[in-house]
Amino acid sequence: MRGKAHDAGVLNVAIPDIYDELTLERIRFQSGCRIIPERHSDAEIRQMVRQHSRKDSESILQGAGPQGGRENTWESEPIINLVDALIDTAIRRNATDIHMEPSDKGFRIRFRVDGMLTEYRTLPAWVAEPVLIRLKLLANVDITERRLPHDGSFTFESTDGNINIRLSTLPVQNGEQPLEKCVLRLLQTTDDGMTLDKLDFRPEILTELRRTFEAPQGIFLVTGPTGSGKTTTLYAGLREIIARHINVTTIEDPVEYRLDGANQVQVNDKCGFTFATALRSILRQDPDVILVGEIRDSETAQIALRAAQTGHLVLATLHANSARAAASRLADLGLPVSLLQESLLGVVAQRLLRKLAPNAKGTAQTAYRGRTAVIEFLKPDGSYVGGTLQEDAERLVQQGITDRAEVTRVLGR
Repeated sequence: MRGKAHDAGVLNVAIPDIYDELTLERIRFQSGCRIIPERHSDAEIRQMVRQHSRKDSESILQGAGPQGGRENTWESEPIINLVDALIDTAIRRNATDIHMEPSDKGFRIRFRVDGMLTEYRTLPAWVAEPVLIRLKLLANVDITERRLPHDGSFTFESTDGNINIRLSTLPVQNGEQPLEKCVLRLLQTTDDGMTLDKLDFRPEILTELRRTFEAPQGIFLVTGPTGSGKTTTLYAGLREIIARHINVTTIEDPVEYRLDGANQVQVNDKCGFTFATALRSILRQDPDVILVGEIRDSETAQIALRAAQTGHLVLATLHANSARAAASRLADLGLPVSLLQESLLGVVAQRLLRKLAPNAKGTAQTAYRGRTAVIEFLKPDGSYVGGTLQEDAERLVQQGITDRAEVTRVLGR
């Protein structure tokens, strides 16, 4: 419920249920006004509240008030509204991360959009402390300890639905003053329904991916740095095989969003619930398909391979620079290459390139909008399906989808 206007004894009220007489009567009694109810969704009302209160937030940033706004603490309405407004703005701009960097000169805010950090604004330096305390409390993080890194998460109710936000803080030095840098990762909580058909892969890659996801057993690896779309590719494949009425279980850190039809498990290293521990337990749950969010240690690698050898389809991500480097990475983790070759279904390496905006051609400054994947698929026999990452990127350049500057930025050559 939200009062929108108070004029000459009349109060317009935004409310989800305009027939909620109990609430409306309470408002009449407390305000002494005649009530005109207007139906709005909860999300619309939240947005109204934030827009109405944004002026308060801006006033403290501009130094209004007897102490220039410094009397506002983490629990004051202007600070709460400021935090909400920052997250709302990042969501509207399709940002994946919010970087908050304090210094004695100001509180720098940047958004990562399409893989690139972009400046948003610099707030007064004093704002950093109440904003970070507010975020830490939302993420259930210790606000008294500022000398150690912290990780937490919370759910944010945006106008477009709930967003899962992961918080990470890191102590940084600024002269003699210890400060905390904060990064928020914004993760959708709902299944977006993305399938392999919607990922713009080449036909030969799409055919090979489908063949892999339909395999009854074996291990399939997707490599690439953080933010290269590995999970998106694996989730898209899982959506297509979930319909086969099989038992699909994922082990993730974190569970980024709900995948309908899958049993999703989130690891918790702090209490000893690691990838390896979860994987051992899942093998006793009669799984058909197992997704391992990341193979990061020897124990997880060995259990994953054993699962692939005993009748399970194992899908996993791995941090490696290329598809060929995956075998070396697993060898470093103590996995015999000969055993891996017996169960390997294939290795994919992928990156995300920014796409040229439709009106970018012929302009003085290159503009990009959205991203697309470049991919290489290495088969167990050592051959590529349609070429390497570089060759796939060259196709996109020739088609005018991206340019060589972007390819060089991402692939480094």
